[in-house]
Order: sequence, then C-alpha cells, then structure tokens
Amino acid sequence: MSEQTARAVADLDVVVDCDAHVTEHQDDLLPYLDEPFASALATDVDDSYGYISSFYPSAGFLTPVNTGKAEGKSVRSSAEVREGMALLDTNRVVLTPTQNLYLGCVQHPELAAALGHAYNEWLLDTMLDPDEGLYGACVVAPQRPAAAAAEIDDRADEDGICAVFLPSGGVTPLLGKRQYDPIYEAAERADLPVMMHNAAGTMLLSFPNLFQGFDRYLSSHAPVHAMQHMAHLSSMLTKGTPERFDIDFIIQEAGIGWIPYFTRRFDHEYRAKREDAPMLEKLPSEYVSDQFYFTSQPVEGTGDPDYVASMVELMGPESLLFSSDYPHLDFDHSADLFRVLRSRLGETAARNVYGETALEVFGF
Repeated sequence: MSEQTARAVADLDVVVDCDAHVTEHQDDLLPYLDEPFASALATDVDDSYGYISSFYPSAGFLTPVNTGKAEGKSVRSSAEVREGMALLDTNRVVLTPTQNLYLGCVQHPELAAALGHAYNEWLLDTMLDPDEGLYGACVVAPQRPAAAAAEIDDRADEDGICAVFLPSGGVTPLLGKRQYDPIYEAAERADLPVMMHNAAGTMLLSFPNLFQGFDRYLSSHAPVHAMQHMAHLSSMLTKGTPERFDIDFIIQEAGIGWIPYFTRRFDHEYRAKREDAPMLEKLPSEYVSDQFYFTSQPVEGTGDPDYVASMVELMGPESLLFSSDYPHLDFDHSADLFRVLRSRLGETAARNVYGETALEVFGF
C-alpha cells in the first residue's frame, strides 16, 4: 500500500491493537494454578467471573451485567481473538486480561503471584501465536516484586510475550516506590516495555481511600482510570523511575485529554519544587515524551473532531497507540479515531498511531 492511499483502516499494512482483552475465567486458570490455591478456588458455582467475588474486593455498587464484554462476546480462545481482529481490521494484537485487572487488589500476596503465573501459563498455551499476530503481556503481581521479577525472567524469551503487564489499580504504595525496583530491573533486563492498566472499581477500595465516596458505576468509571494513572505517574516521576531505568512505559485505557493537562501541570509544579524530585535531569514532560506511551481507548469526544485532534497534537501523536478495549462494553471501533487523525493530522500520523509506533515499542 503506498504512503498516500490509506483512506480506511483496512487499507493500512499494519494495524496494532495495543489493548485487546481476553475474558479469562476461573476454570481457565485452575489447571495452571499451584497448590494449595487450585483446591481452594475450585467451585461448582456458575459464576462467569469465578473467584472475583471471593478473592477480589467488591466495589459494592450496581454495574451493567455485561460490563466485562460487549453483547456477550467472550474471548477465551485464539479463534475468538481473531473474530475481534476481523471486526476491527487489526492484524496484530497485544492481549491483556480482564479478571486479572483486579490482581493489585488481592489481599493475599502469594495468591496474587500464583494467579499471575497461572494466567501466563494459560495465555501461552491457548492464545499466543506470533504467526497470526497474537501477542501478549506477562502479568505480574506487584504485591511480590521479587516473584514478579522471577516471572519476567522466566517469560522474557517465550514466543509471543512482548511486554510486562502491571495491574496497577488498587496498588499500594504507588509505583514509584523503590520496593518495585526488582520489577523494573527485570523488565529492563528483558528489554520489555511495562504496560500499566487499572480498573474503575479498584479505586473505591484502596486507592486512595479519599475516593470511597463514589456510589455509582458511572461516577466511578468516568474519572478514575485517569486519576489512578496520574497518581502513579506522579510517584514515578518524583522518585525518578524513568531516570533510573531505561524502559518504555505504556499507560492504558484512560483516554487522551488528561495527558496535556498533567504534563503541563507537573512541569509547572516541578519548576517551583525541584528539590522534591532531585533525581530528575530534565523536565518531567520530557521523560513522559521520551519514555511513556498512551493507548487511545476510550477516545472521549469523538463527535468533536477538533477537540480530539487538538488533544492528540498537544500530547504528541508520536506518543499515542491505537487500542480498542475489545470486547469490553465500551470498546472503541478502529475507524473512529482513524478518520479524525487522517483528516486533521495527516496520513503519516494516522499510520504511526495505528501501528508503526507500536512496532518499535513492542519490537514485533
């Protein structure tokens, strides 16, 4: 396809979905779970999210019954992944979990590490196939950084593993703390980017307690993804994480408008309080520009192309990676953002967002 003939997503040579979800169930992971947890989690209860009700804290408010998937769509096999790829005209996906988005909230650290290990075993056995464009991220439990580092070391050379996945929702303390250094050291050693993904309900439970006043799914889901990411990013910048580690970080599923605000506000504060971040050698926004990438979904304001284009310009289109969030309830179709980018920022920017940048970040 020549450089100036892509009028639709289907015309692109490379389209990478940088956050396509699987919908793993308890029964999928049990065969891979070490004892004593396999026996403890075995159940005859017909629960589509299995242990989430028993081992993961509950948000406590009503949510749509199909919050986790669109129109009942399940993604528990490579064939079901390819169905989503065909729908969205993608030819590579980076698969991320659904149930294990809540891994950071598990109160049993050893169980959390075991669940991450079991998920990775299942993913490798049933999903990943680079020849078909199916890639995935190694899920690690932040509750046990040393075990997480060992998991990364074990998975780094596995065919199809292209990233480390930190389920960052509900994680305490924040991810700039030195206790997480073993995770970052292992990711740097493996030359893998680190993906950070949270979940709306996690903020009400433990991150931070100040926000437990949310009492509806809508009031929680709209702001908390960006809020949690801002808190972690603030911690990581202040503690010098991107200065100390040569790693690319991918911030997932929080939209785009908060990024120009955050970088400018953080630079503003840093200029007045440089002593609070003594390890930084340049402006915080420069670290964000150099080492942080952001997935697109959910692109707020798609009915206002001028807004979307201006936000992408302000954040830097070279930092944006297309993602769908398929098959979750609010997933983005691949065509919507493409039309805005191509018409407002040009075809080269659209090509980069939809795959060219991802090729570099993930090293496909």
